[in-house]
Amino acid sequence: MTLLNIERAKYGVWYAKAYASYHAPIVKEKIADWAKSQLVTRSLASFMLVTAMLPMSVSTVEAPKASPETYKPHIVLNTTSADMFKENGKVIQIVPGESATEKIAREKAEADAANAAKLAAASRNTVSRGRRVYMDPSDFDGIYARTQAAYGVDARLLKAIHQVETGGAGSTNLTNRSGSGAQGPMQFLPSTWRRHGVDGNGDGYADINNVEDAIFTAAAYLKVCGYPDIRKALWGYNPSTAYYNKVMRLAGM
Repeated sequence: MTLLNIERAKYGVWYAKAYASYHAPIVKEKIADWAKSQLVTRSLASFMLVTAMLPMSVSTVEAPKASPETYKPHIVLNTTSADMFKENGKVIQIVPGESATEKIAREKAEADAANAAKLAAASRNTVSRGRRVYMDPSDFDGIYARTQAAYGVDARLLKAIHQVETGGAGSTNLTNRSGSGAQGPMQFLPSTWRRHGVDGNGDGYADINNVEDAIFTAAAYLKVCGYPDIRKALWGYNPSTAYYNKVMRLAGM
C-alpha cells in the first residue's frame, strides 16, 4: 500500500469517529423512540386481548337471573276452589273410573285368561285309542274305590253305571249305536267330555276311551248334576226312569 493510500485510510477512520461522536445522541434517541413504540404496541395488544376475554369469562360464571315474573306455572292448584286443577287457565276434568293404563292391564289379563281356558279345553280333548296303548287292570274295584275317596261318590253306584253303560268294559272307543255319539267305557258325549273330562290316571291326558279317566269323570259329573241327591244326579247323567231303576237295582241301593 502506498503512503498516499495509508494517509487516506487514516483520514477515513478519523472522519468516521468524528461523525459517530457528533451523531451518537441522535442515534440513541431514535433507538429509545423505537423501544417505546414497541412497548406501547405490546401493552395495547395485551389490553385488547384481556378486554375481549373478560365478557366471555363473566358470562360463563354468572348466568343472568330471571325475573320471578318471567315463569308462569303450566298447571295451577287452587285449594280454595271447587275447580282445584287448572291447566293454561282451563279447568281439568277428573273423571273417576278406569284409567288408560288400567284398561290396558285389564284387557291383557282377560286375553291371558281366555288363552289359558283354550289351552285347558284342548288338554281335555278326546285322545283316540289308535294313539294310546291301554294297560287295564284285571278288575276295576280298585278304581271305583279310589274314585270314591277322591269325590265321595259311592263305589257301588259307579260300578252299576259302568255295568249299565258298557257291561263294565275296559278301555274302549265303543260308540253308542243309537247315534247319540256317546263313547268310551262310561258313554260320554264328546261335548260333555270336553267340559268335564278328568285325567284319572295322572298320565297328562283326559282320555274319553280310558277306563280310569272315564270312571273318575263319571264321579265328577255326578257331583255337578247334584250328588249326593242320587235321583237328581242320575237324571242329569241319563234322564230316564228305567235307567235310574236299573242302576239302583244293580247297585243294591
